[in-house]
Amino acid sequence: MKEPVEKTRLRDRIYNYFPTLERDERKHLAERIAVGADGGVDFFVMMLLAATLASLGLLEGSTAVVIGAMLVAPLMGPLLAAGFALAQGNLRLFRDALGVSALGIFIGLAASLFIGALNPGFEPSMEIEARGDPDVLDLLIALASGMVAAYAMGRHNVAGTLAGVAIAAALLPPLAVIGIGLTNDSLFVAGNAAILFATNLVAIILGASLVFRLLGLHVSIGASASGTPRWVRRVTLTLALLVVILSAPLLLNVLEKNRSGQMRPAAYPVSVAVRKAIRGYLEQHPELHLIEAARQSTAPEAGITLVVSTAGALPAGVKEDLSSVVRTARGSKNAIVRVFILQEAAVISEPVP
Repeated sequence: MKEPVEKTRLRDRIYNYFPTLERDERKHLAERIAVGADGGVDFFVMMLLAATLASLGLLEGSTAVVIGAMLVAPLMGPLLAAGFALAQGNLRLFRDALGVSALGIFIGLAASLFIGALNPGFEPSMEIEARGDPDVLDLLIALASGMVAAYAMGRHNVAGTLAGVAIAAALLPPLAVIGIGLTNDSLFVAGNAAILFATNLVAIILGASLVFRLLGLHVSIGASASGTPRWVRRVTLTLALLVVILSAPLLLNVLEKNRSGQMRPAAYPVSVAVRKAIRGYLEQHPELHLIEAARQSTAPEAGITLVVSTAGALPAGVKEDLSSVVRTARGSKNAIVRVFILQEAAVISEPVP
């Protein structure tokens, strides 16, 4: 079954706006793509080191270290190869690229799990919190990143932008947050980071495949009567459905941000050890209710503020006891602890006349 003439003309008109690659350029591009999808020792060593660097940078809250990890992470290579294979209809390359990507993801996740296990009870940094709160904009960023990366691979004069693409795509940080979150009982953050990571993977492959097609890399092998192999259509449809499915929680996050405001905290969460110590003390004093426990900044000497309420009489020495509990859990006798206790007022309803 042939394509309608109008559809073919529209496709050709769109292709004319993009600089198609010559035969030699296609050959060189295929060689570069094959190198990027090579799952050799170098790939796995760099993936291990990059994941370790990203995990440490996230725990430290260092944006510079996280950016450095994104620059050296080799995961973009096999994903671009998957998009290239999808555009050309190269099933063998597509399988190889997915296999290398899966092994790289496994190595990165294992490294982040190991680093997270070595740092129990960490205090979540803003870098970690940011990867645990994705929205639809992250989907668009990933799609654009895949398109830019594919275009830069095909055009030598803009190949220098690949470093910027690696930063924009941000593949490795959400993968590291998954491992860190799983080892520290932060399942909500780990789950959101997993959604962000899956979104990046799917959108980059689709974006890269689209641009490679526009550059003139049409299906060349195993074509069916309609010009596109059946497996290409099925994979493309599956990826598109995944985008739709992943868009649901991302859209919900956007609506929640519009309702509650953007993530610009005036305070930072306390450590797991401090939370457990406060919870243990309050269990012994059921008349007390914790409203907030937070740090004022990420600095080590930052003070901790506790806001507690009570409906009855205030037990003697509550402020001193809570301060001592927090200092002991924090491991610093000189830590600044501010305790505010609010008296709950009874609500008296007036009779309706």
